[in-house]
Amino acid sequence: MPHAQLTLISHPLCPFVQRAAIVLLEKNVPFERIDVDLAAKPDWFLALSPTGKVPLLKVELPDRAHAILFESTAICEYLNETQGSTSLYSNDAISRAQQRAGVEFGGAALADAWQFLNAKDLVVAESKKTAFRDKLQRLEDKLD
Repeated sequence: MPHAQLTLISHPLCPFVQRAAIVLLEKNVPFERIDVDLAAKPDWFLALSPTGKVPLLKVELPDRAHAILFESTAICEYLNETQGSTSLYSNDAISRAQQRAGVEFGGAALADAWQFLNAKDLVVAESKKTAFRDKLQRLEDKLD
């Protein structure tokens, strides 16, 4: 694949952005990072993002129009498949499926944490805190 110029459009506190950034760093891929203020989303960002959320990955290839990728899972899959020869996933199908399930589980845990931290209502905060703690306990039990 020709060398792509990559720009990660992000917010510094978004855990889903961190997922994409971790893959870029693990694969030692050079990239530019642009943070946006999600409380005052710029027009250029809204024009690029079909969901109005981060992360976005702008992929610029020589002799080709740039592409905008969104959703952290899709971005990470693209990076894993196109950047470097070593996959971050196992070659074994069962292990690979378990790794992908773990990524989804982690995403759900991060969503609970985000909703807890940003709750405007005590009932929602308590519900998300409980859900997040339950997920962390499941991880802890797995590590034991």
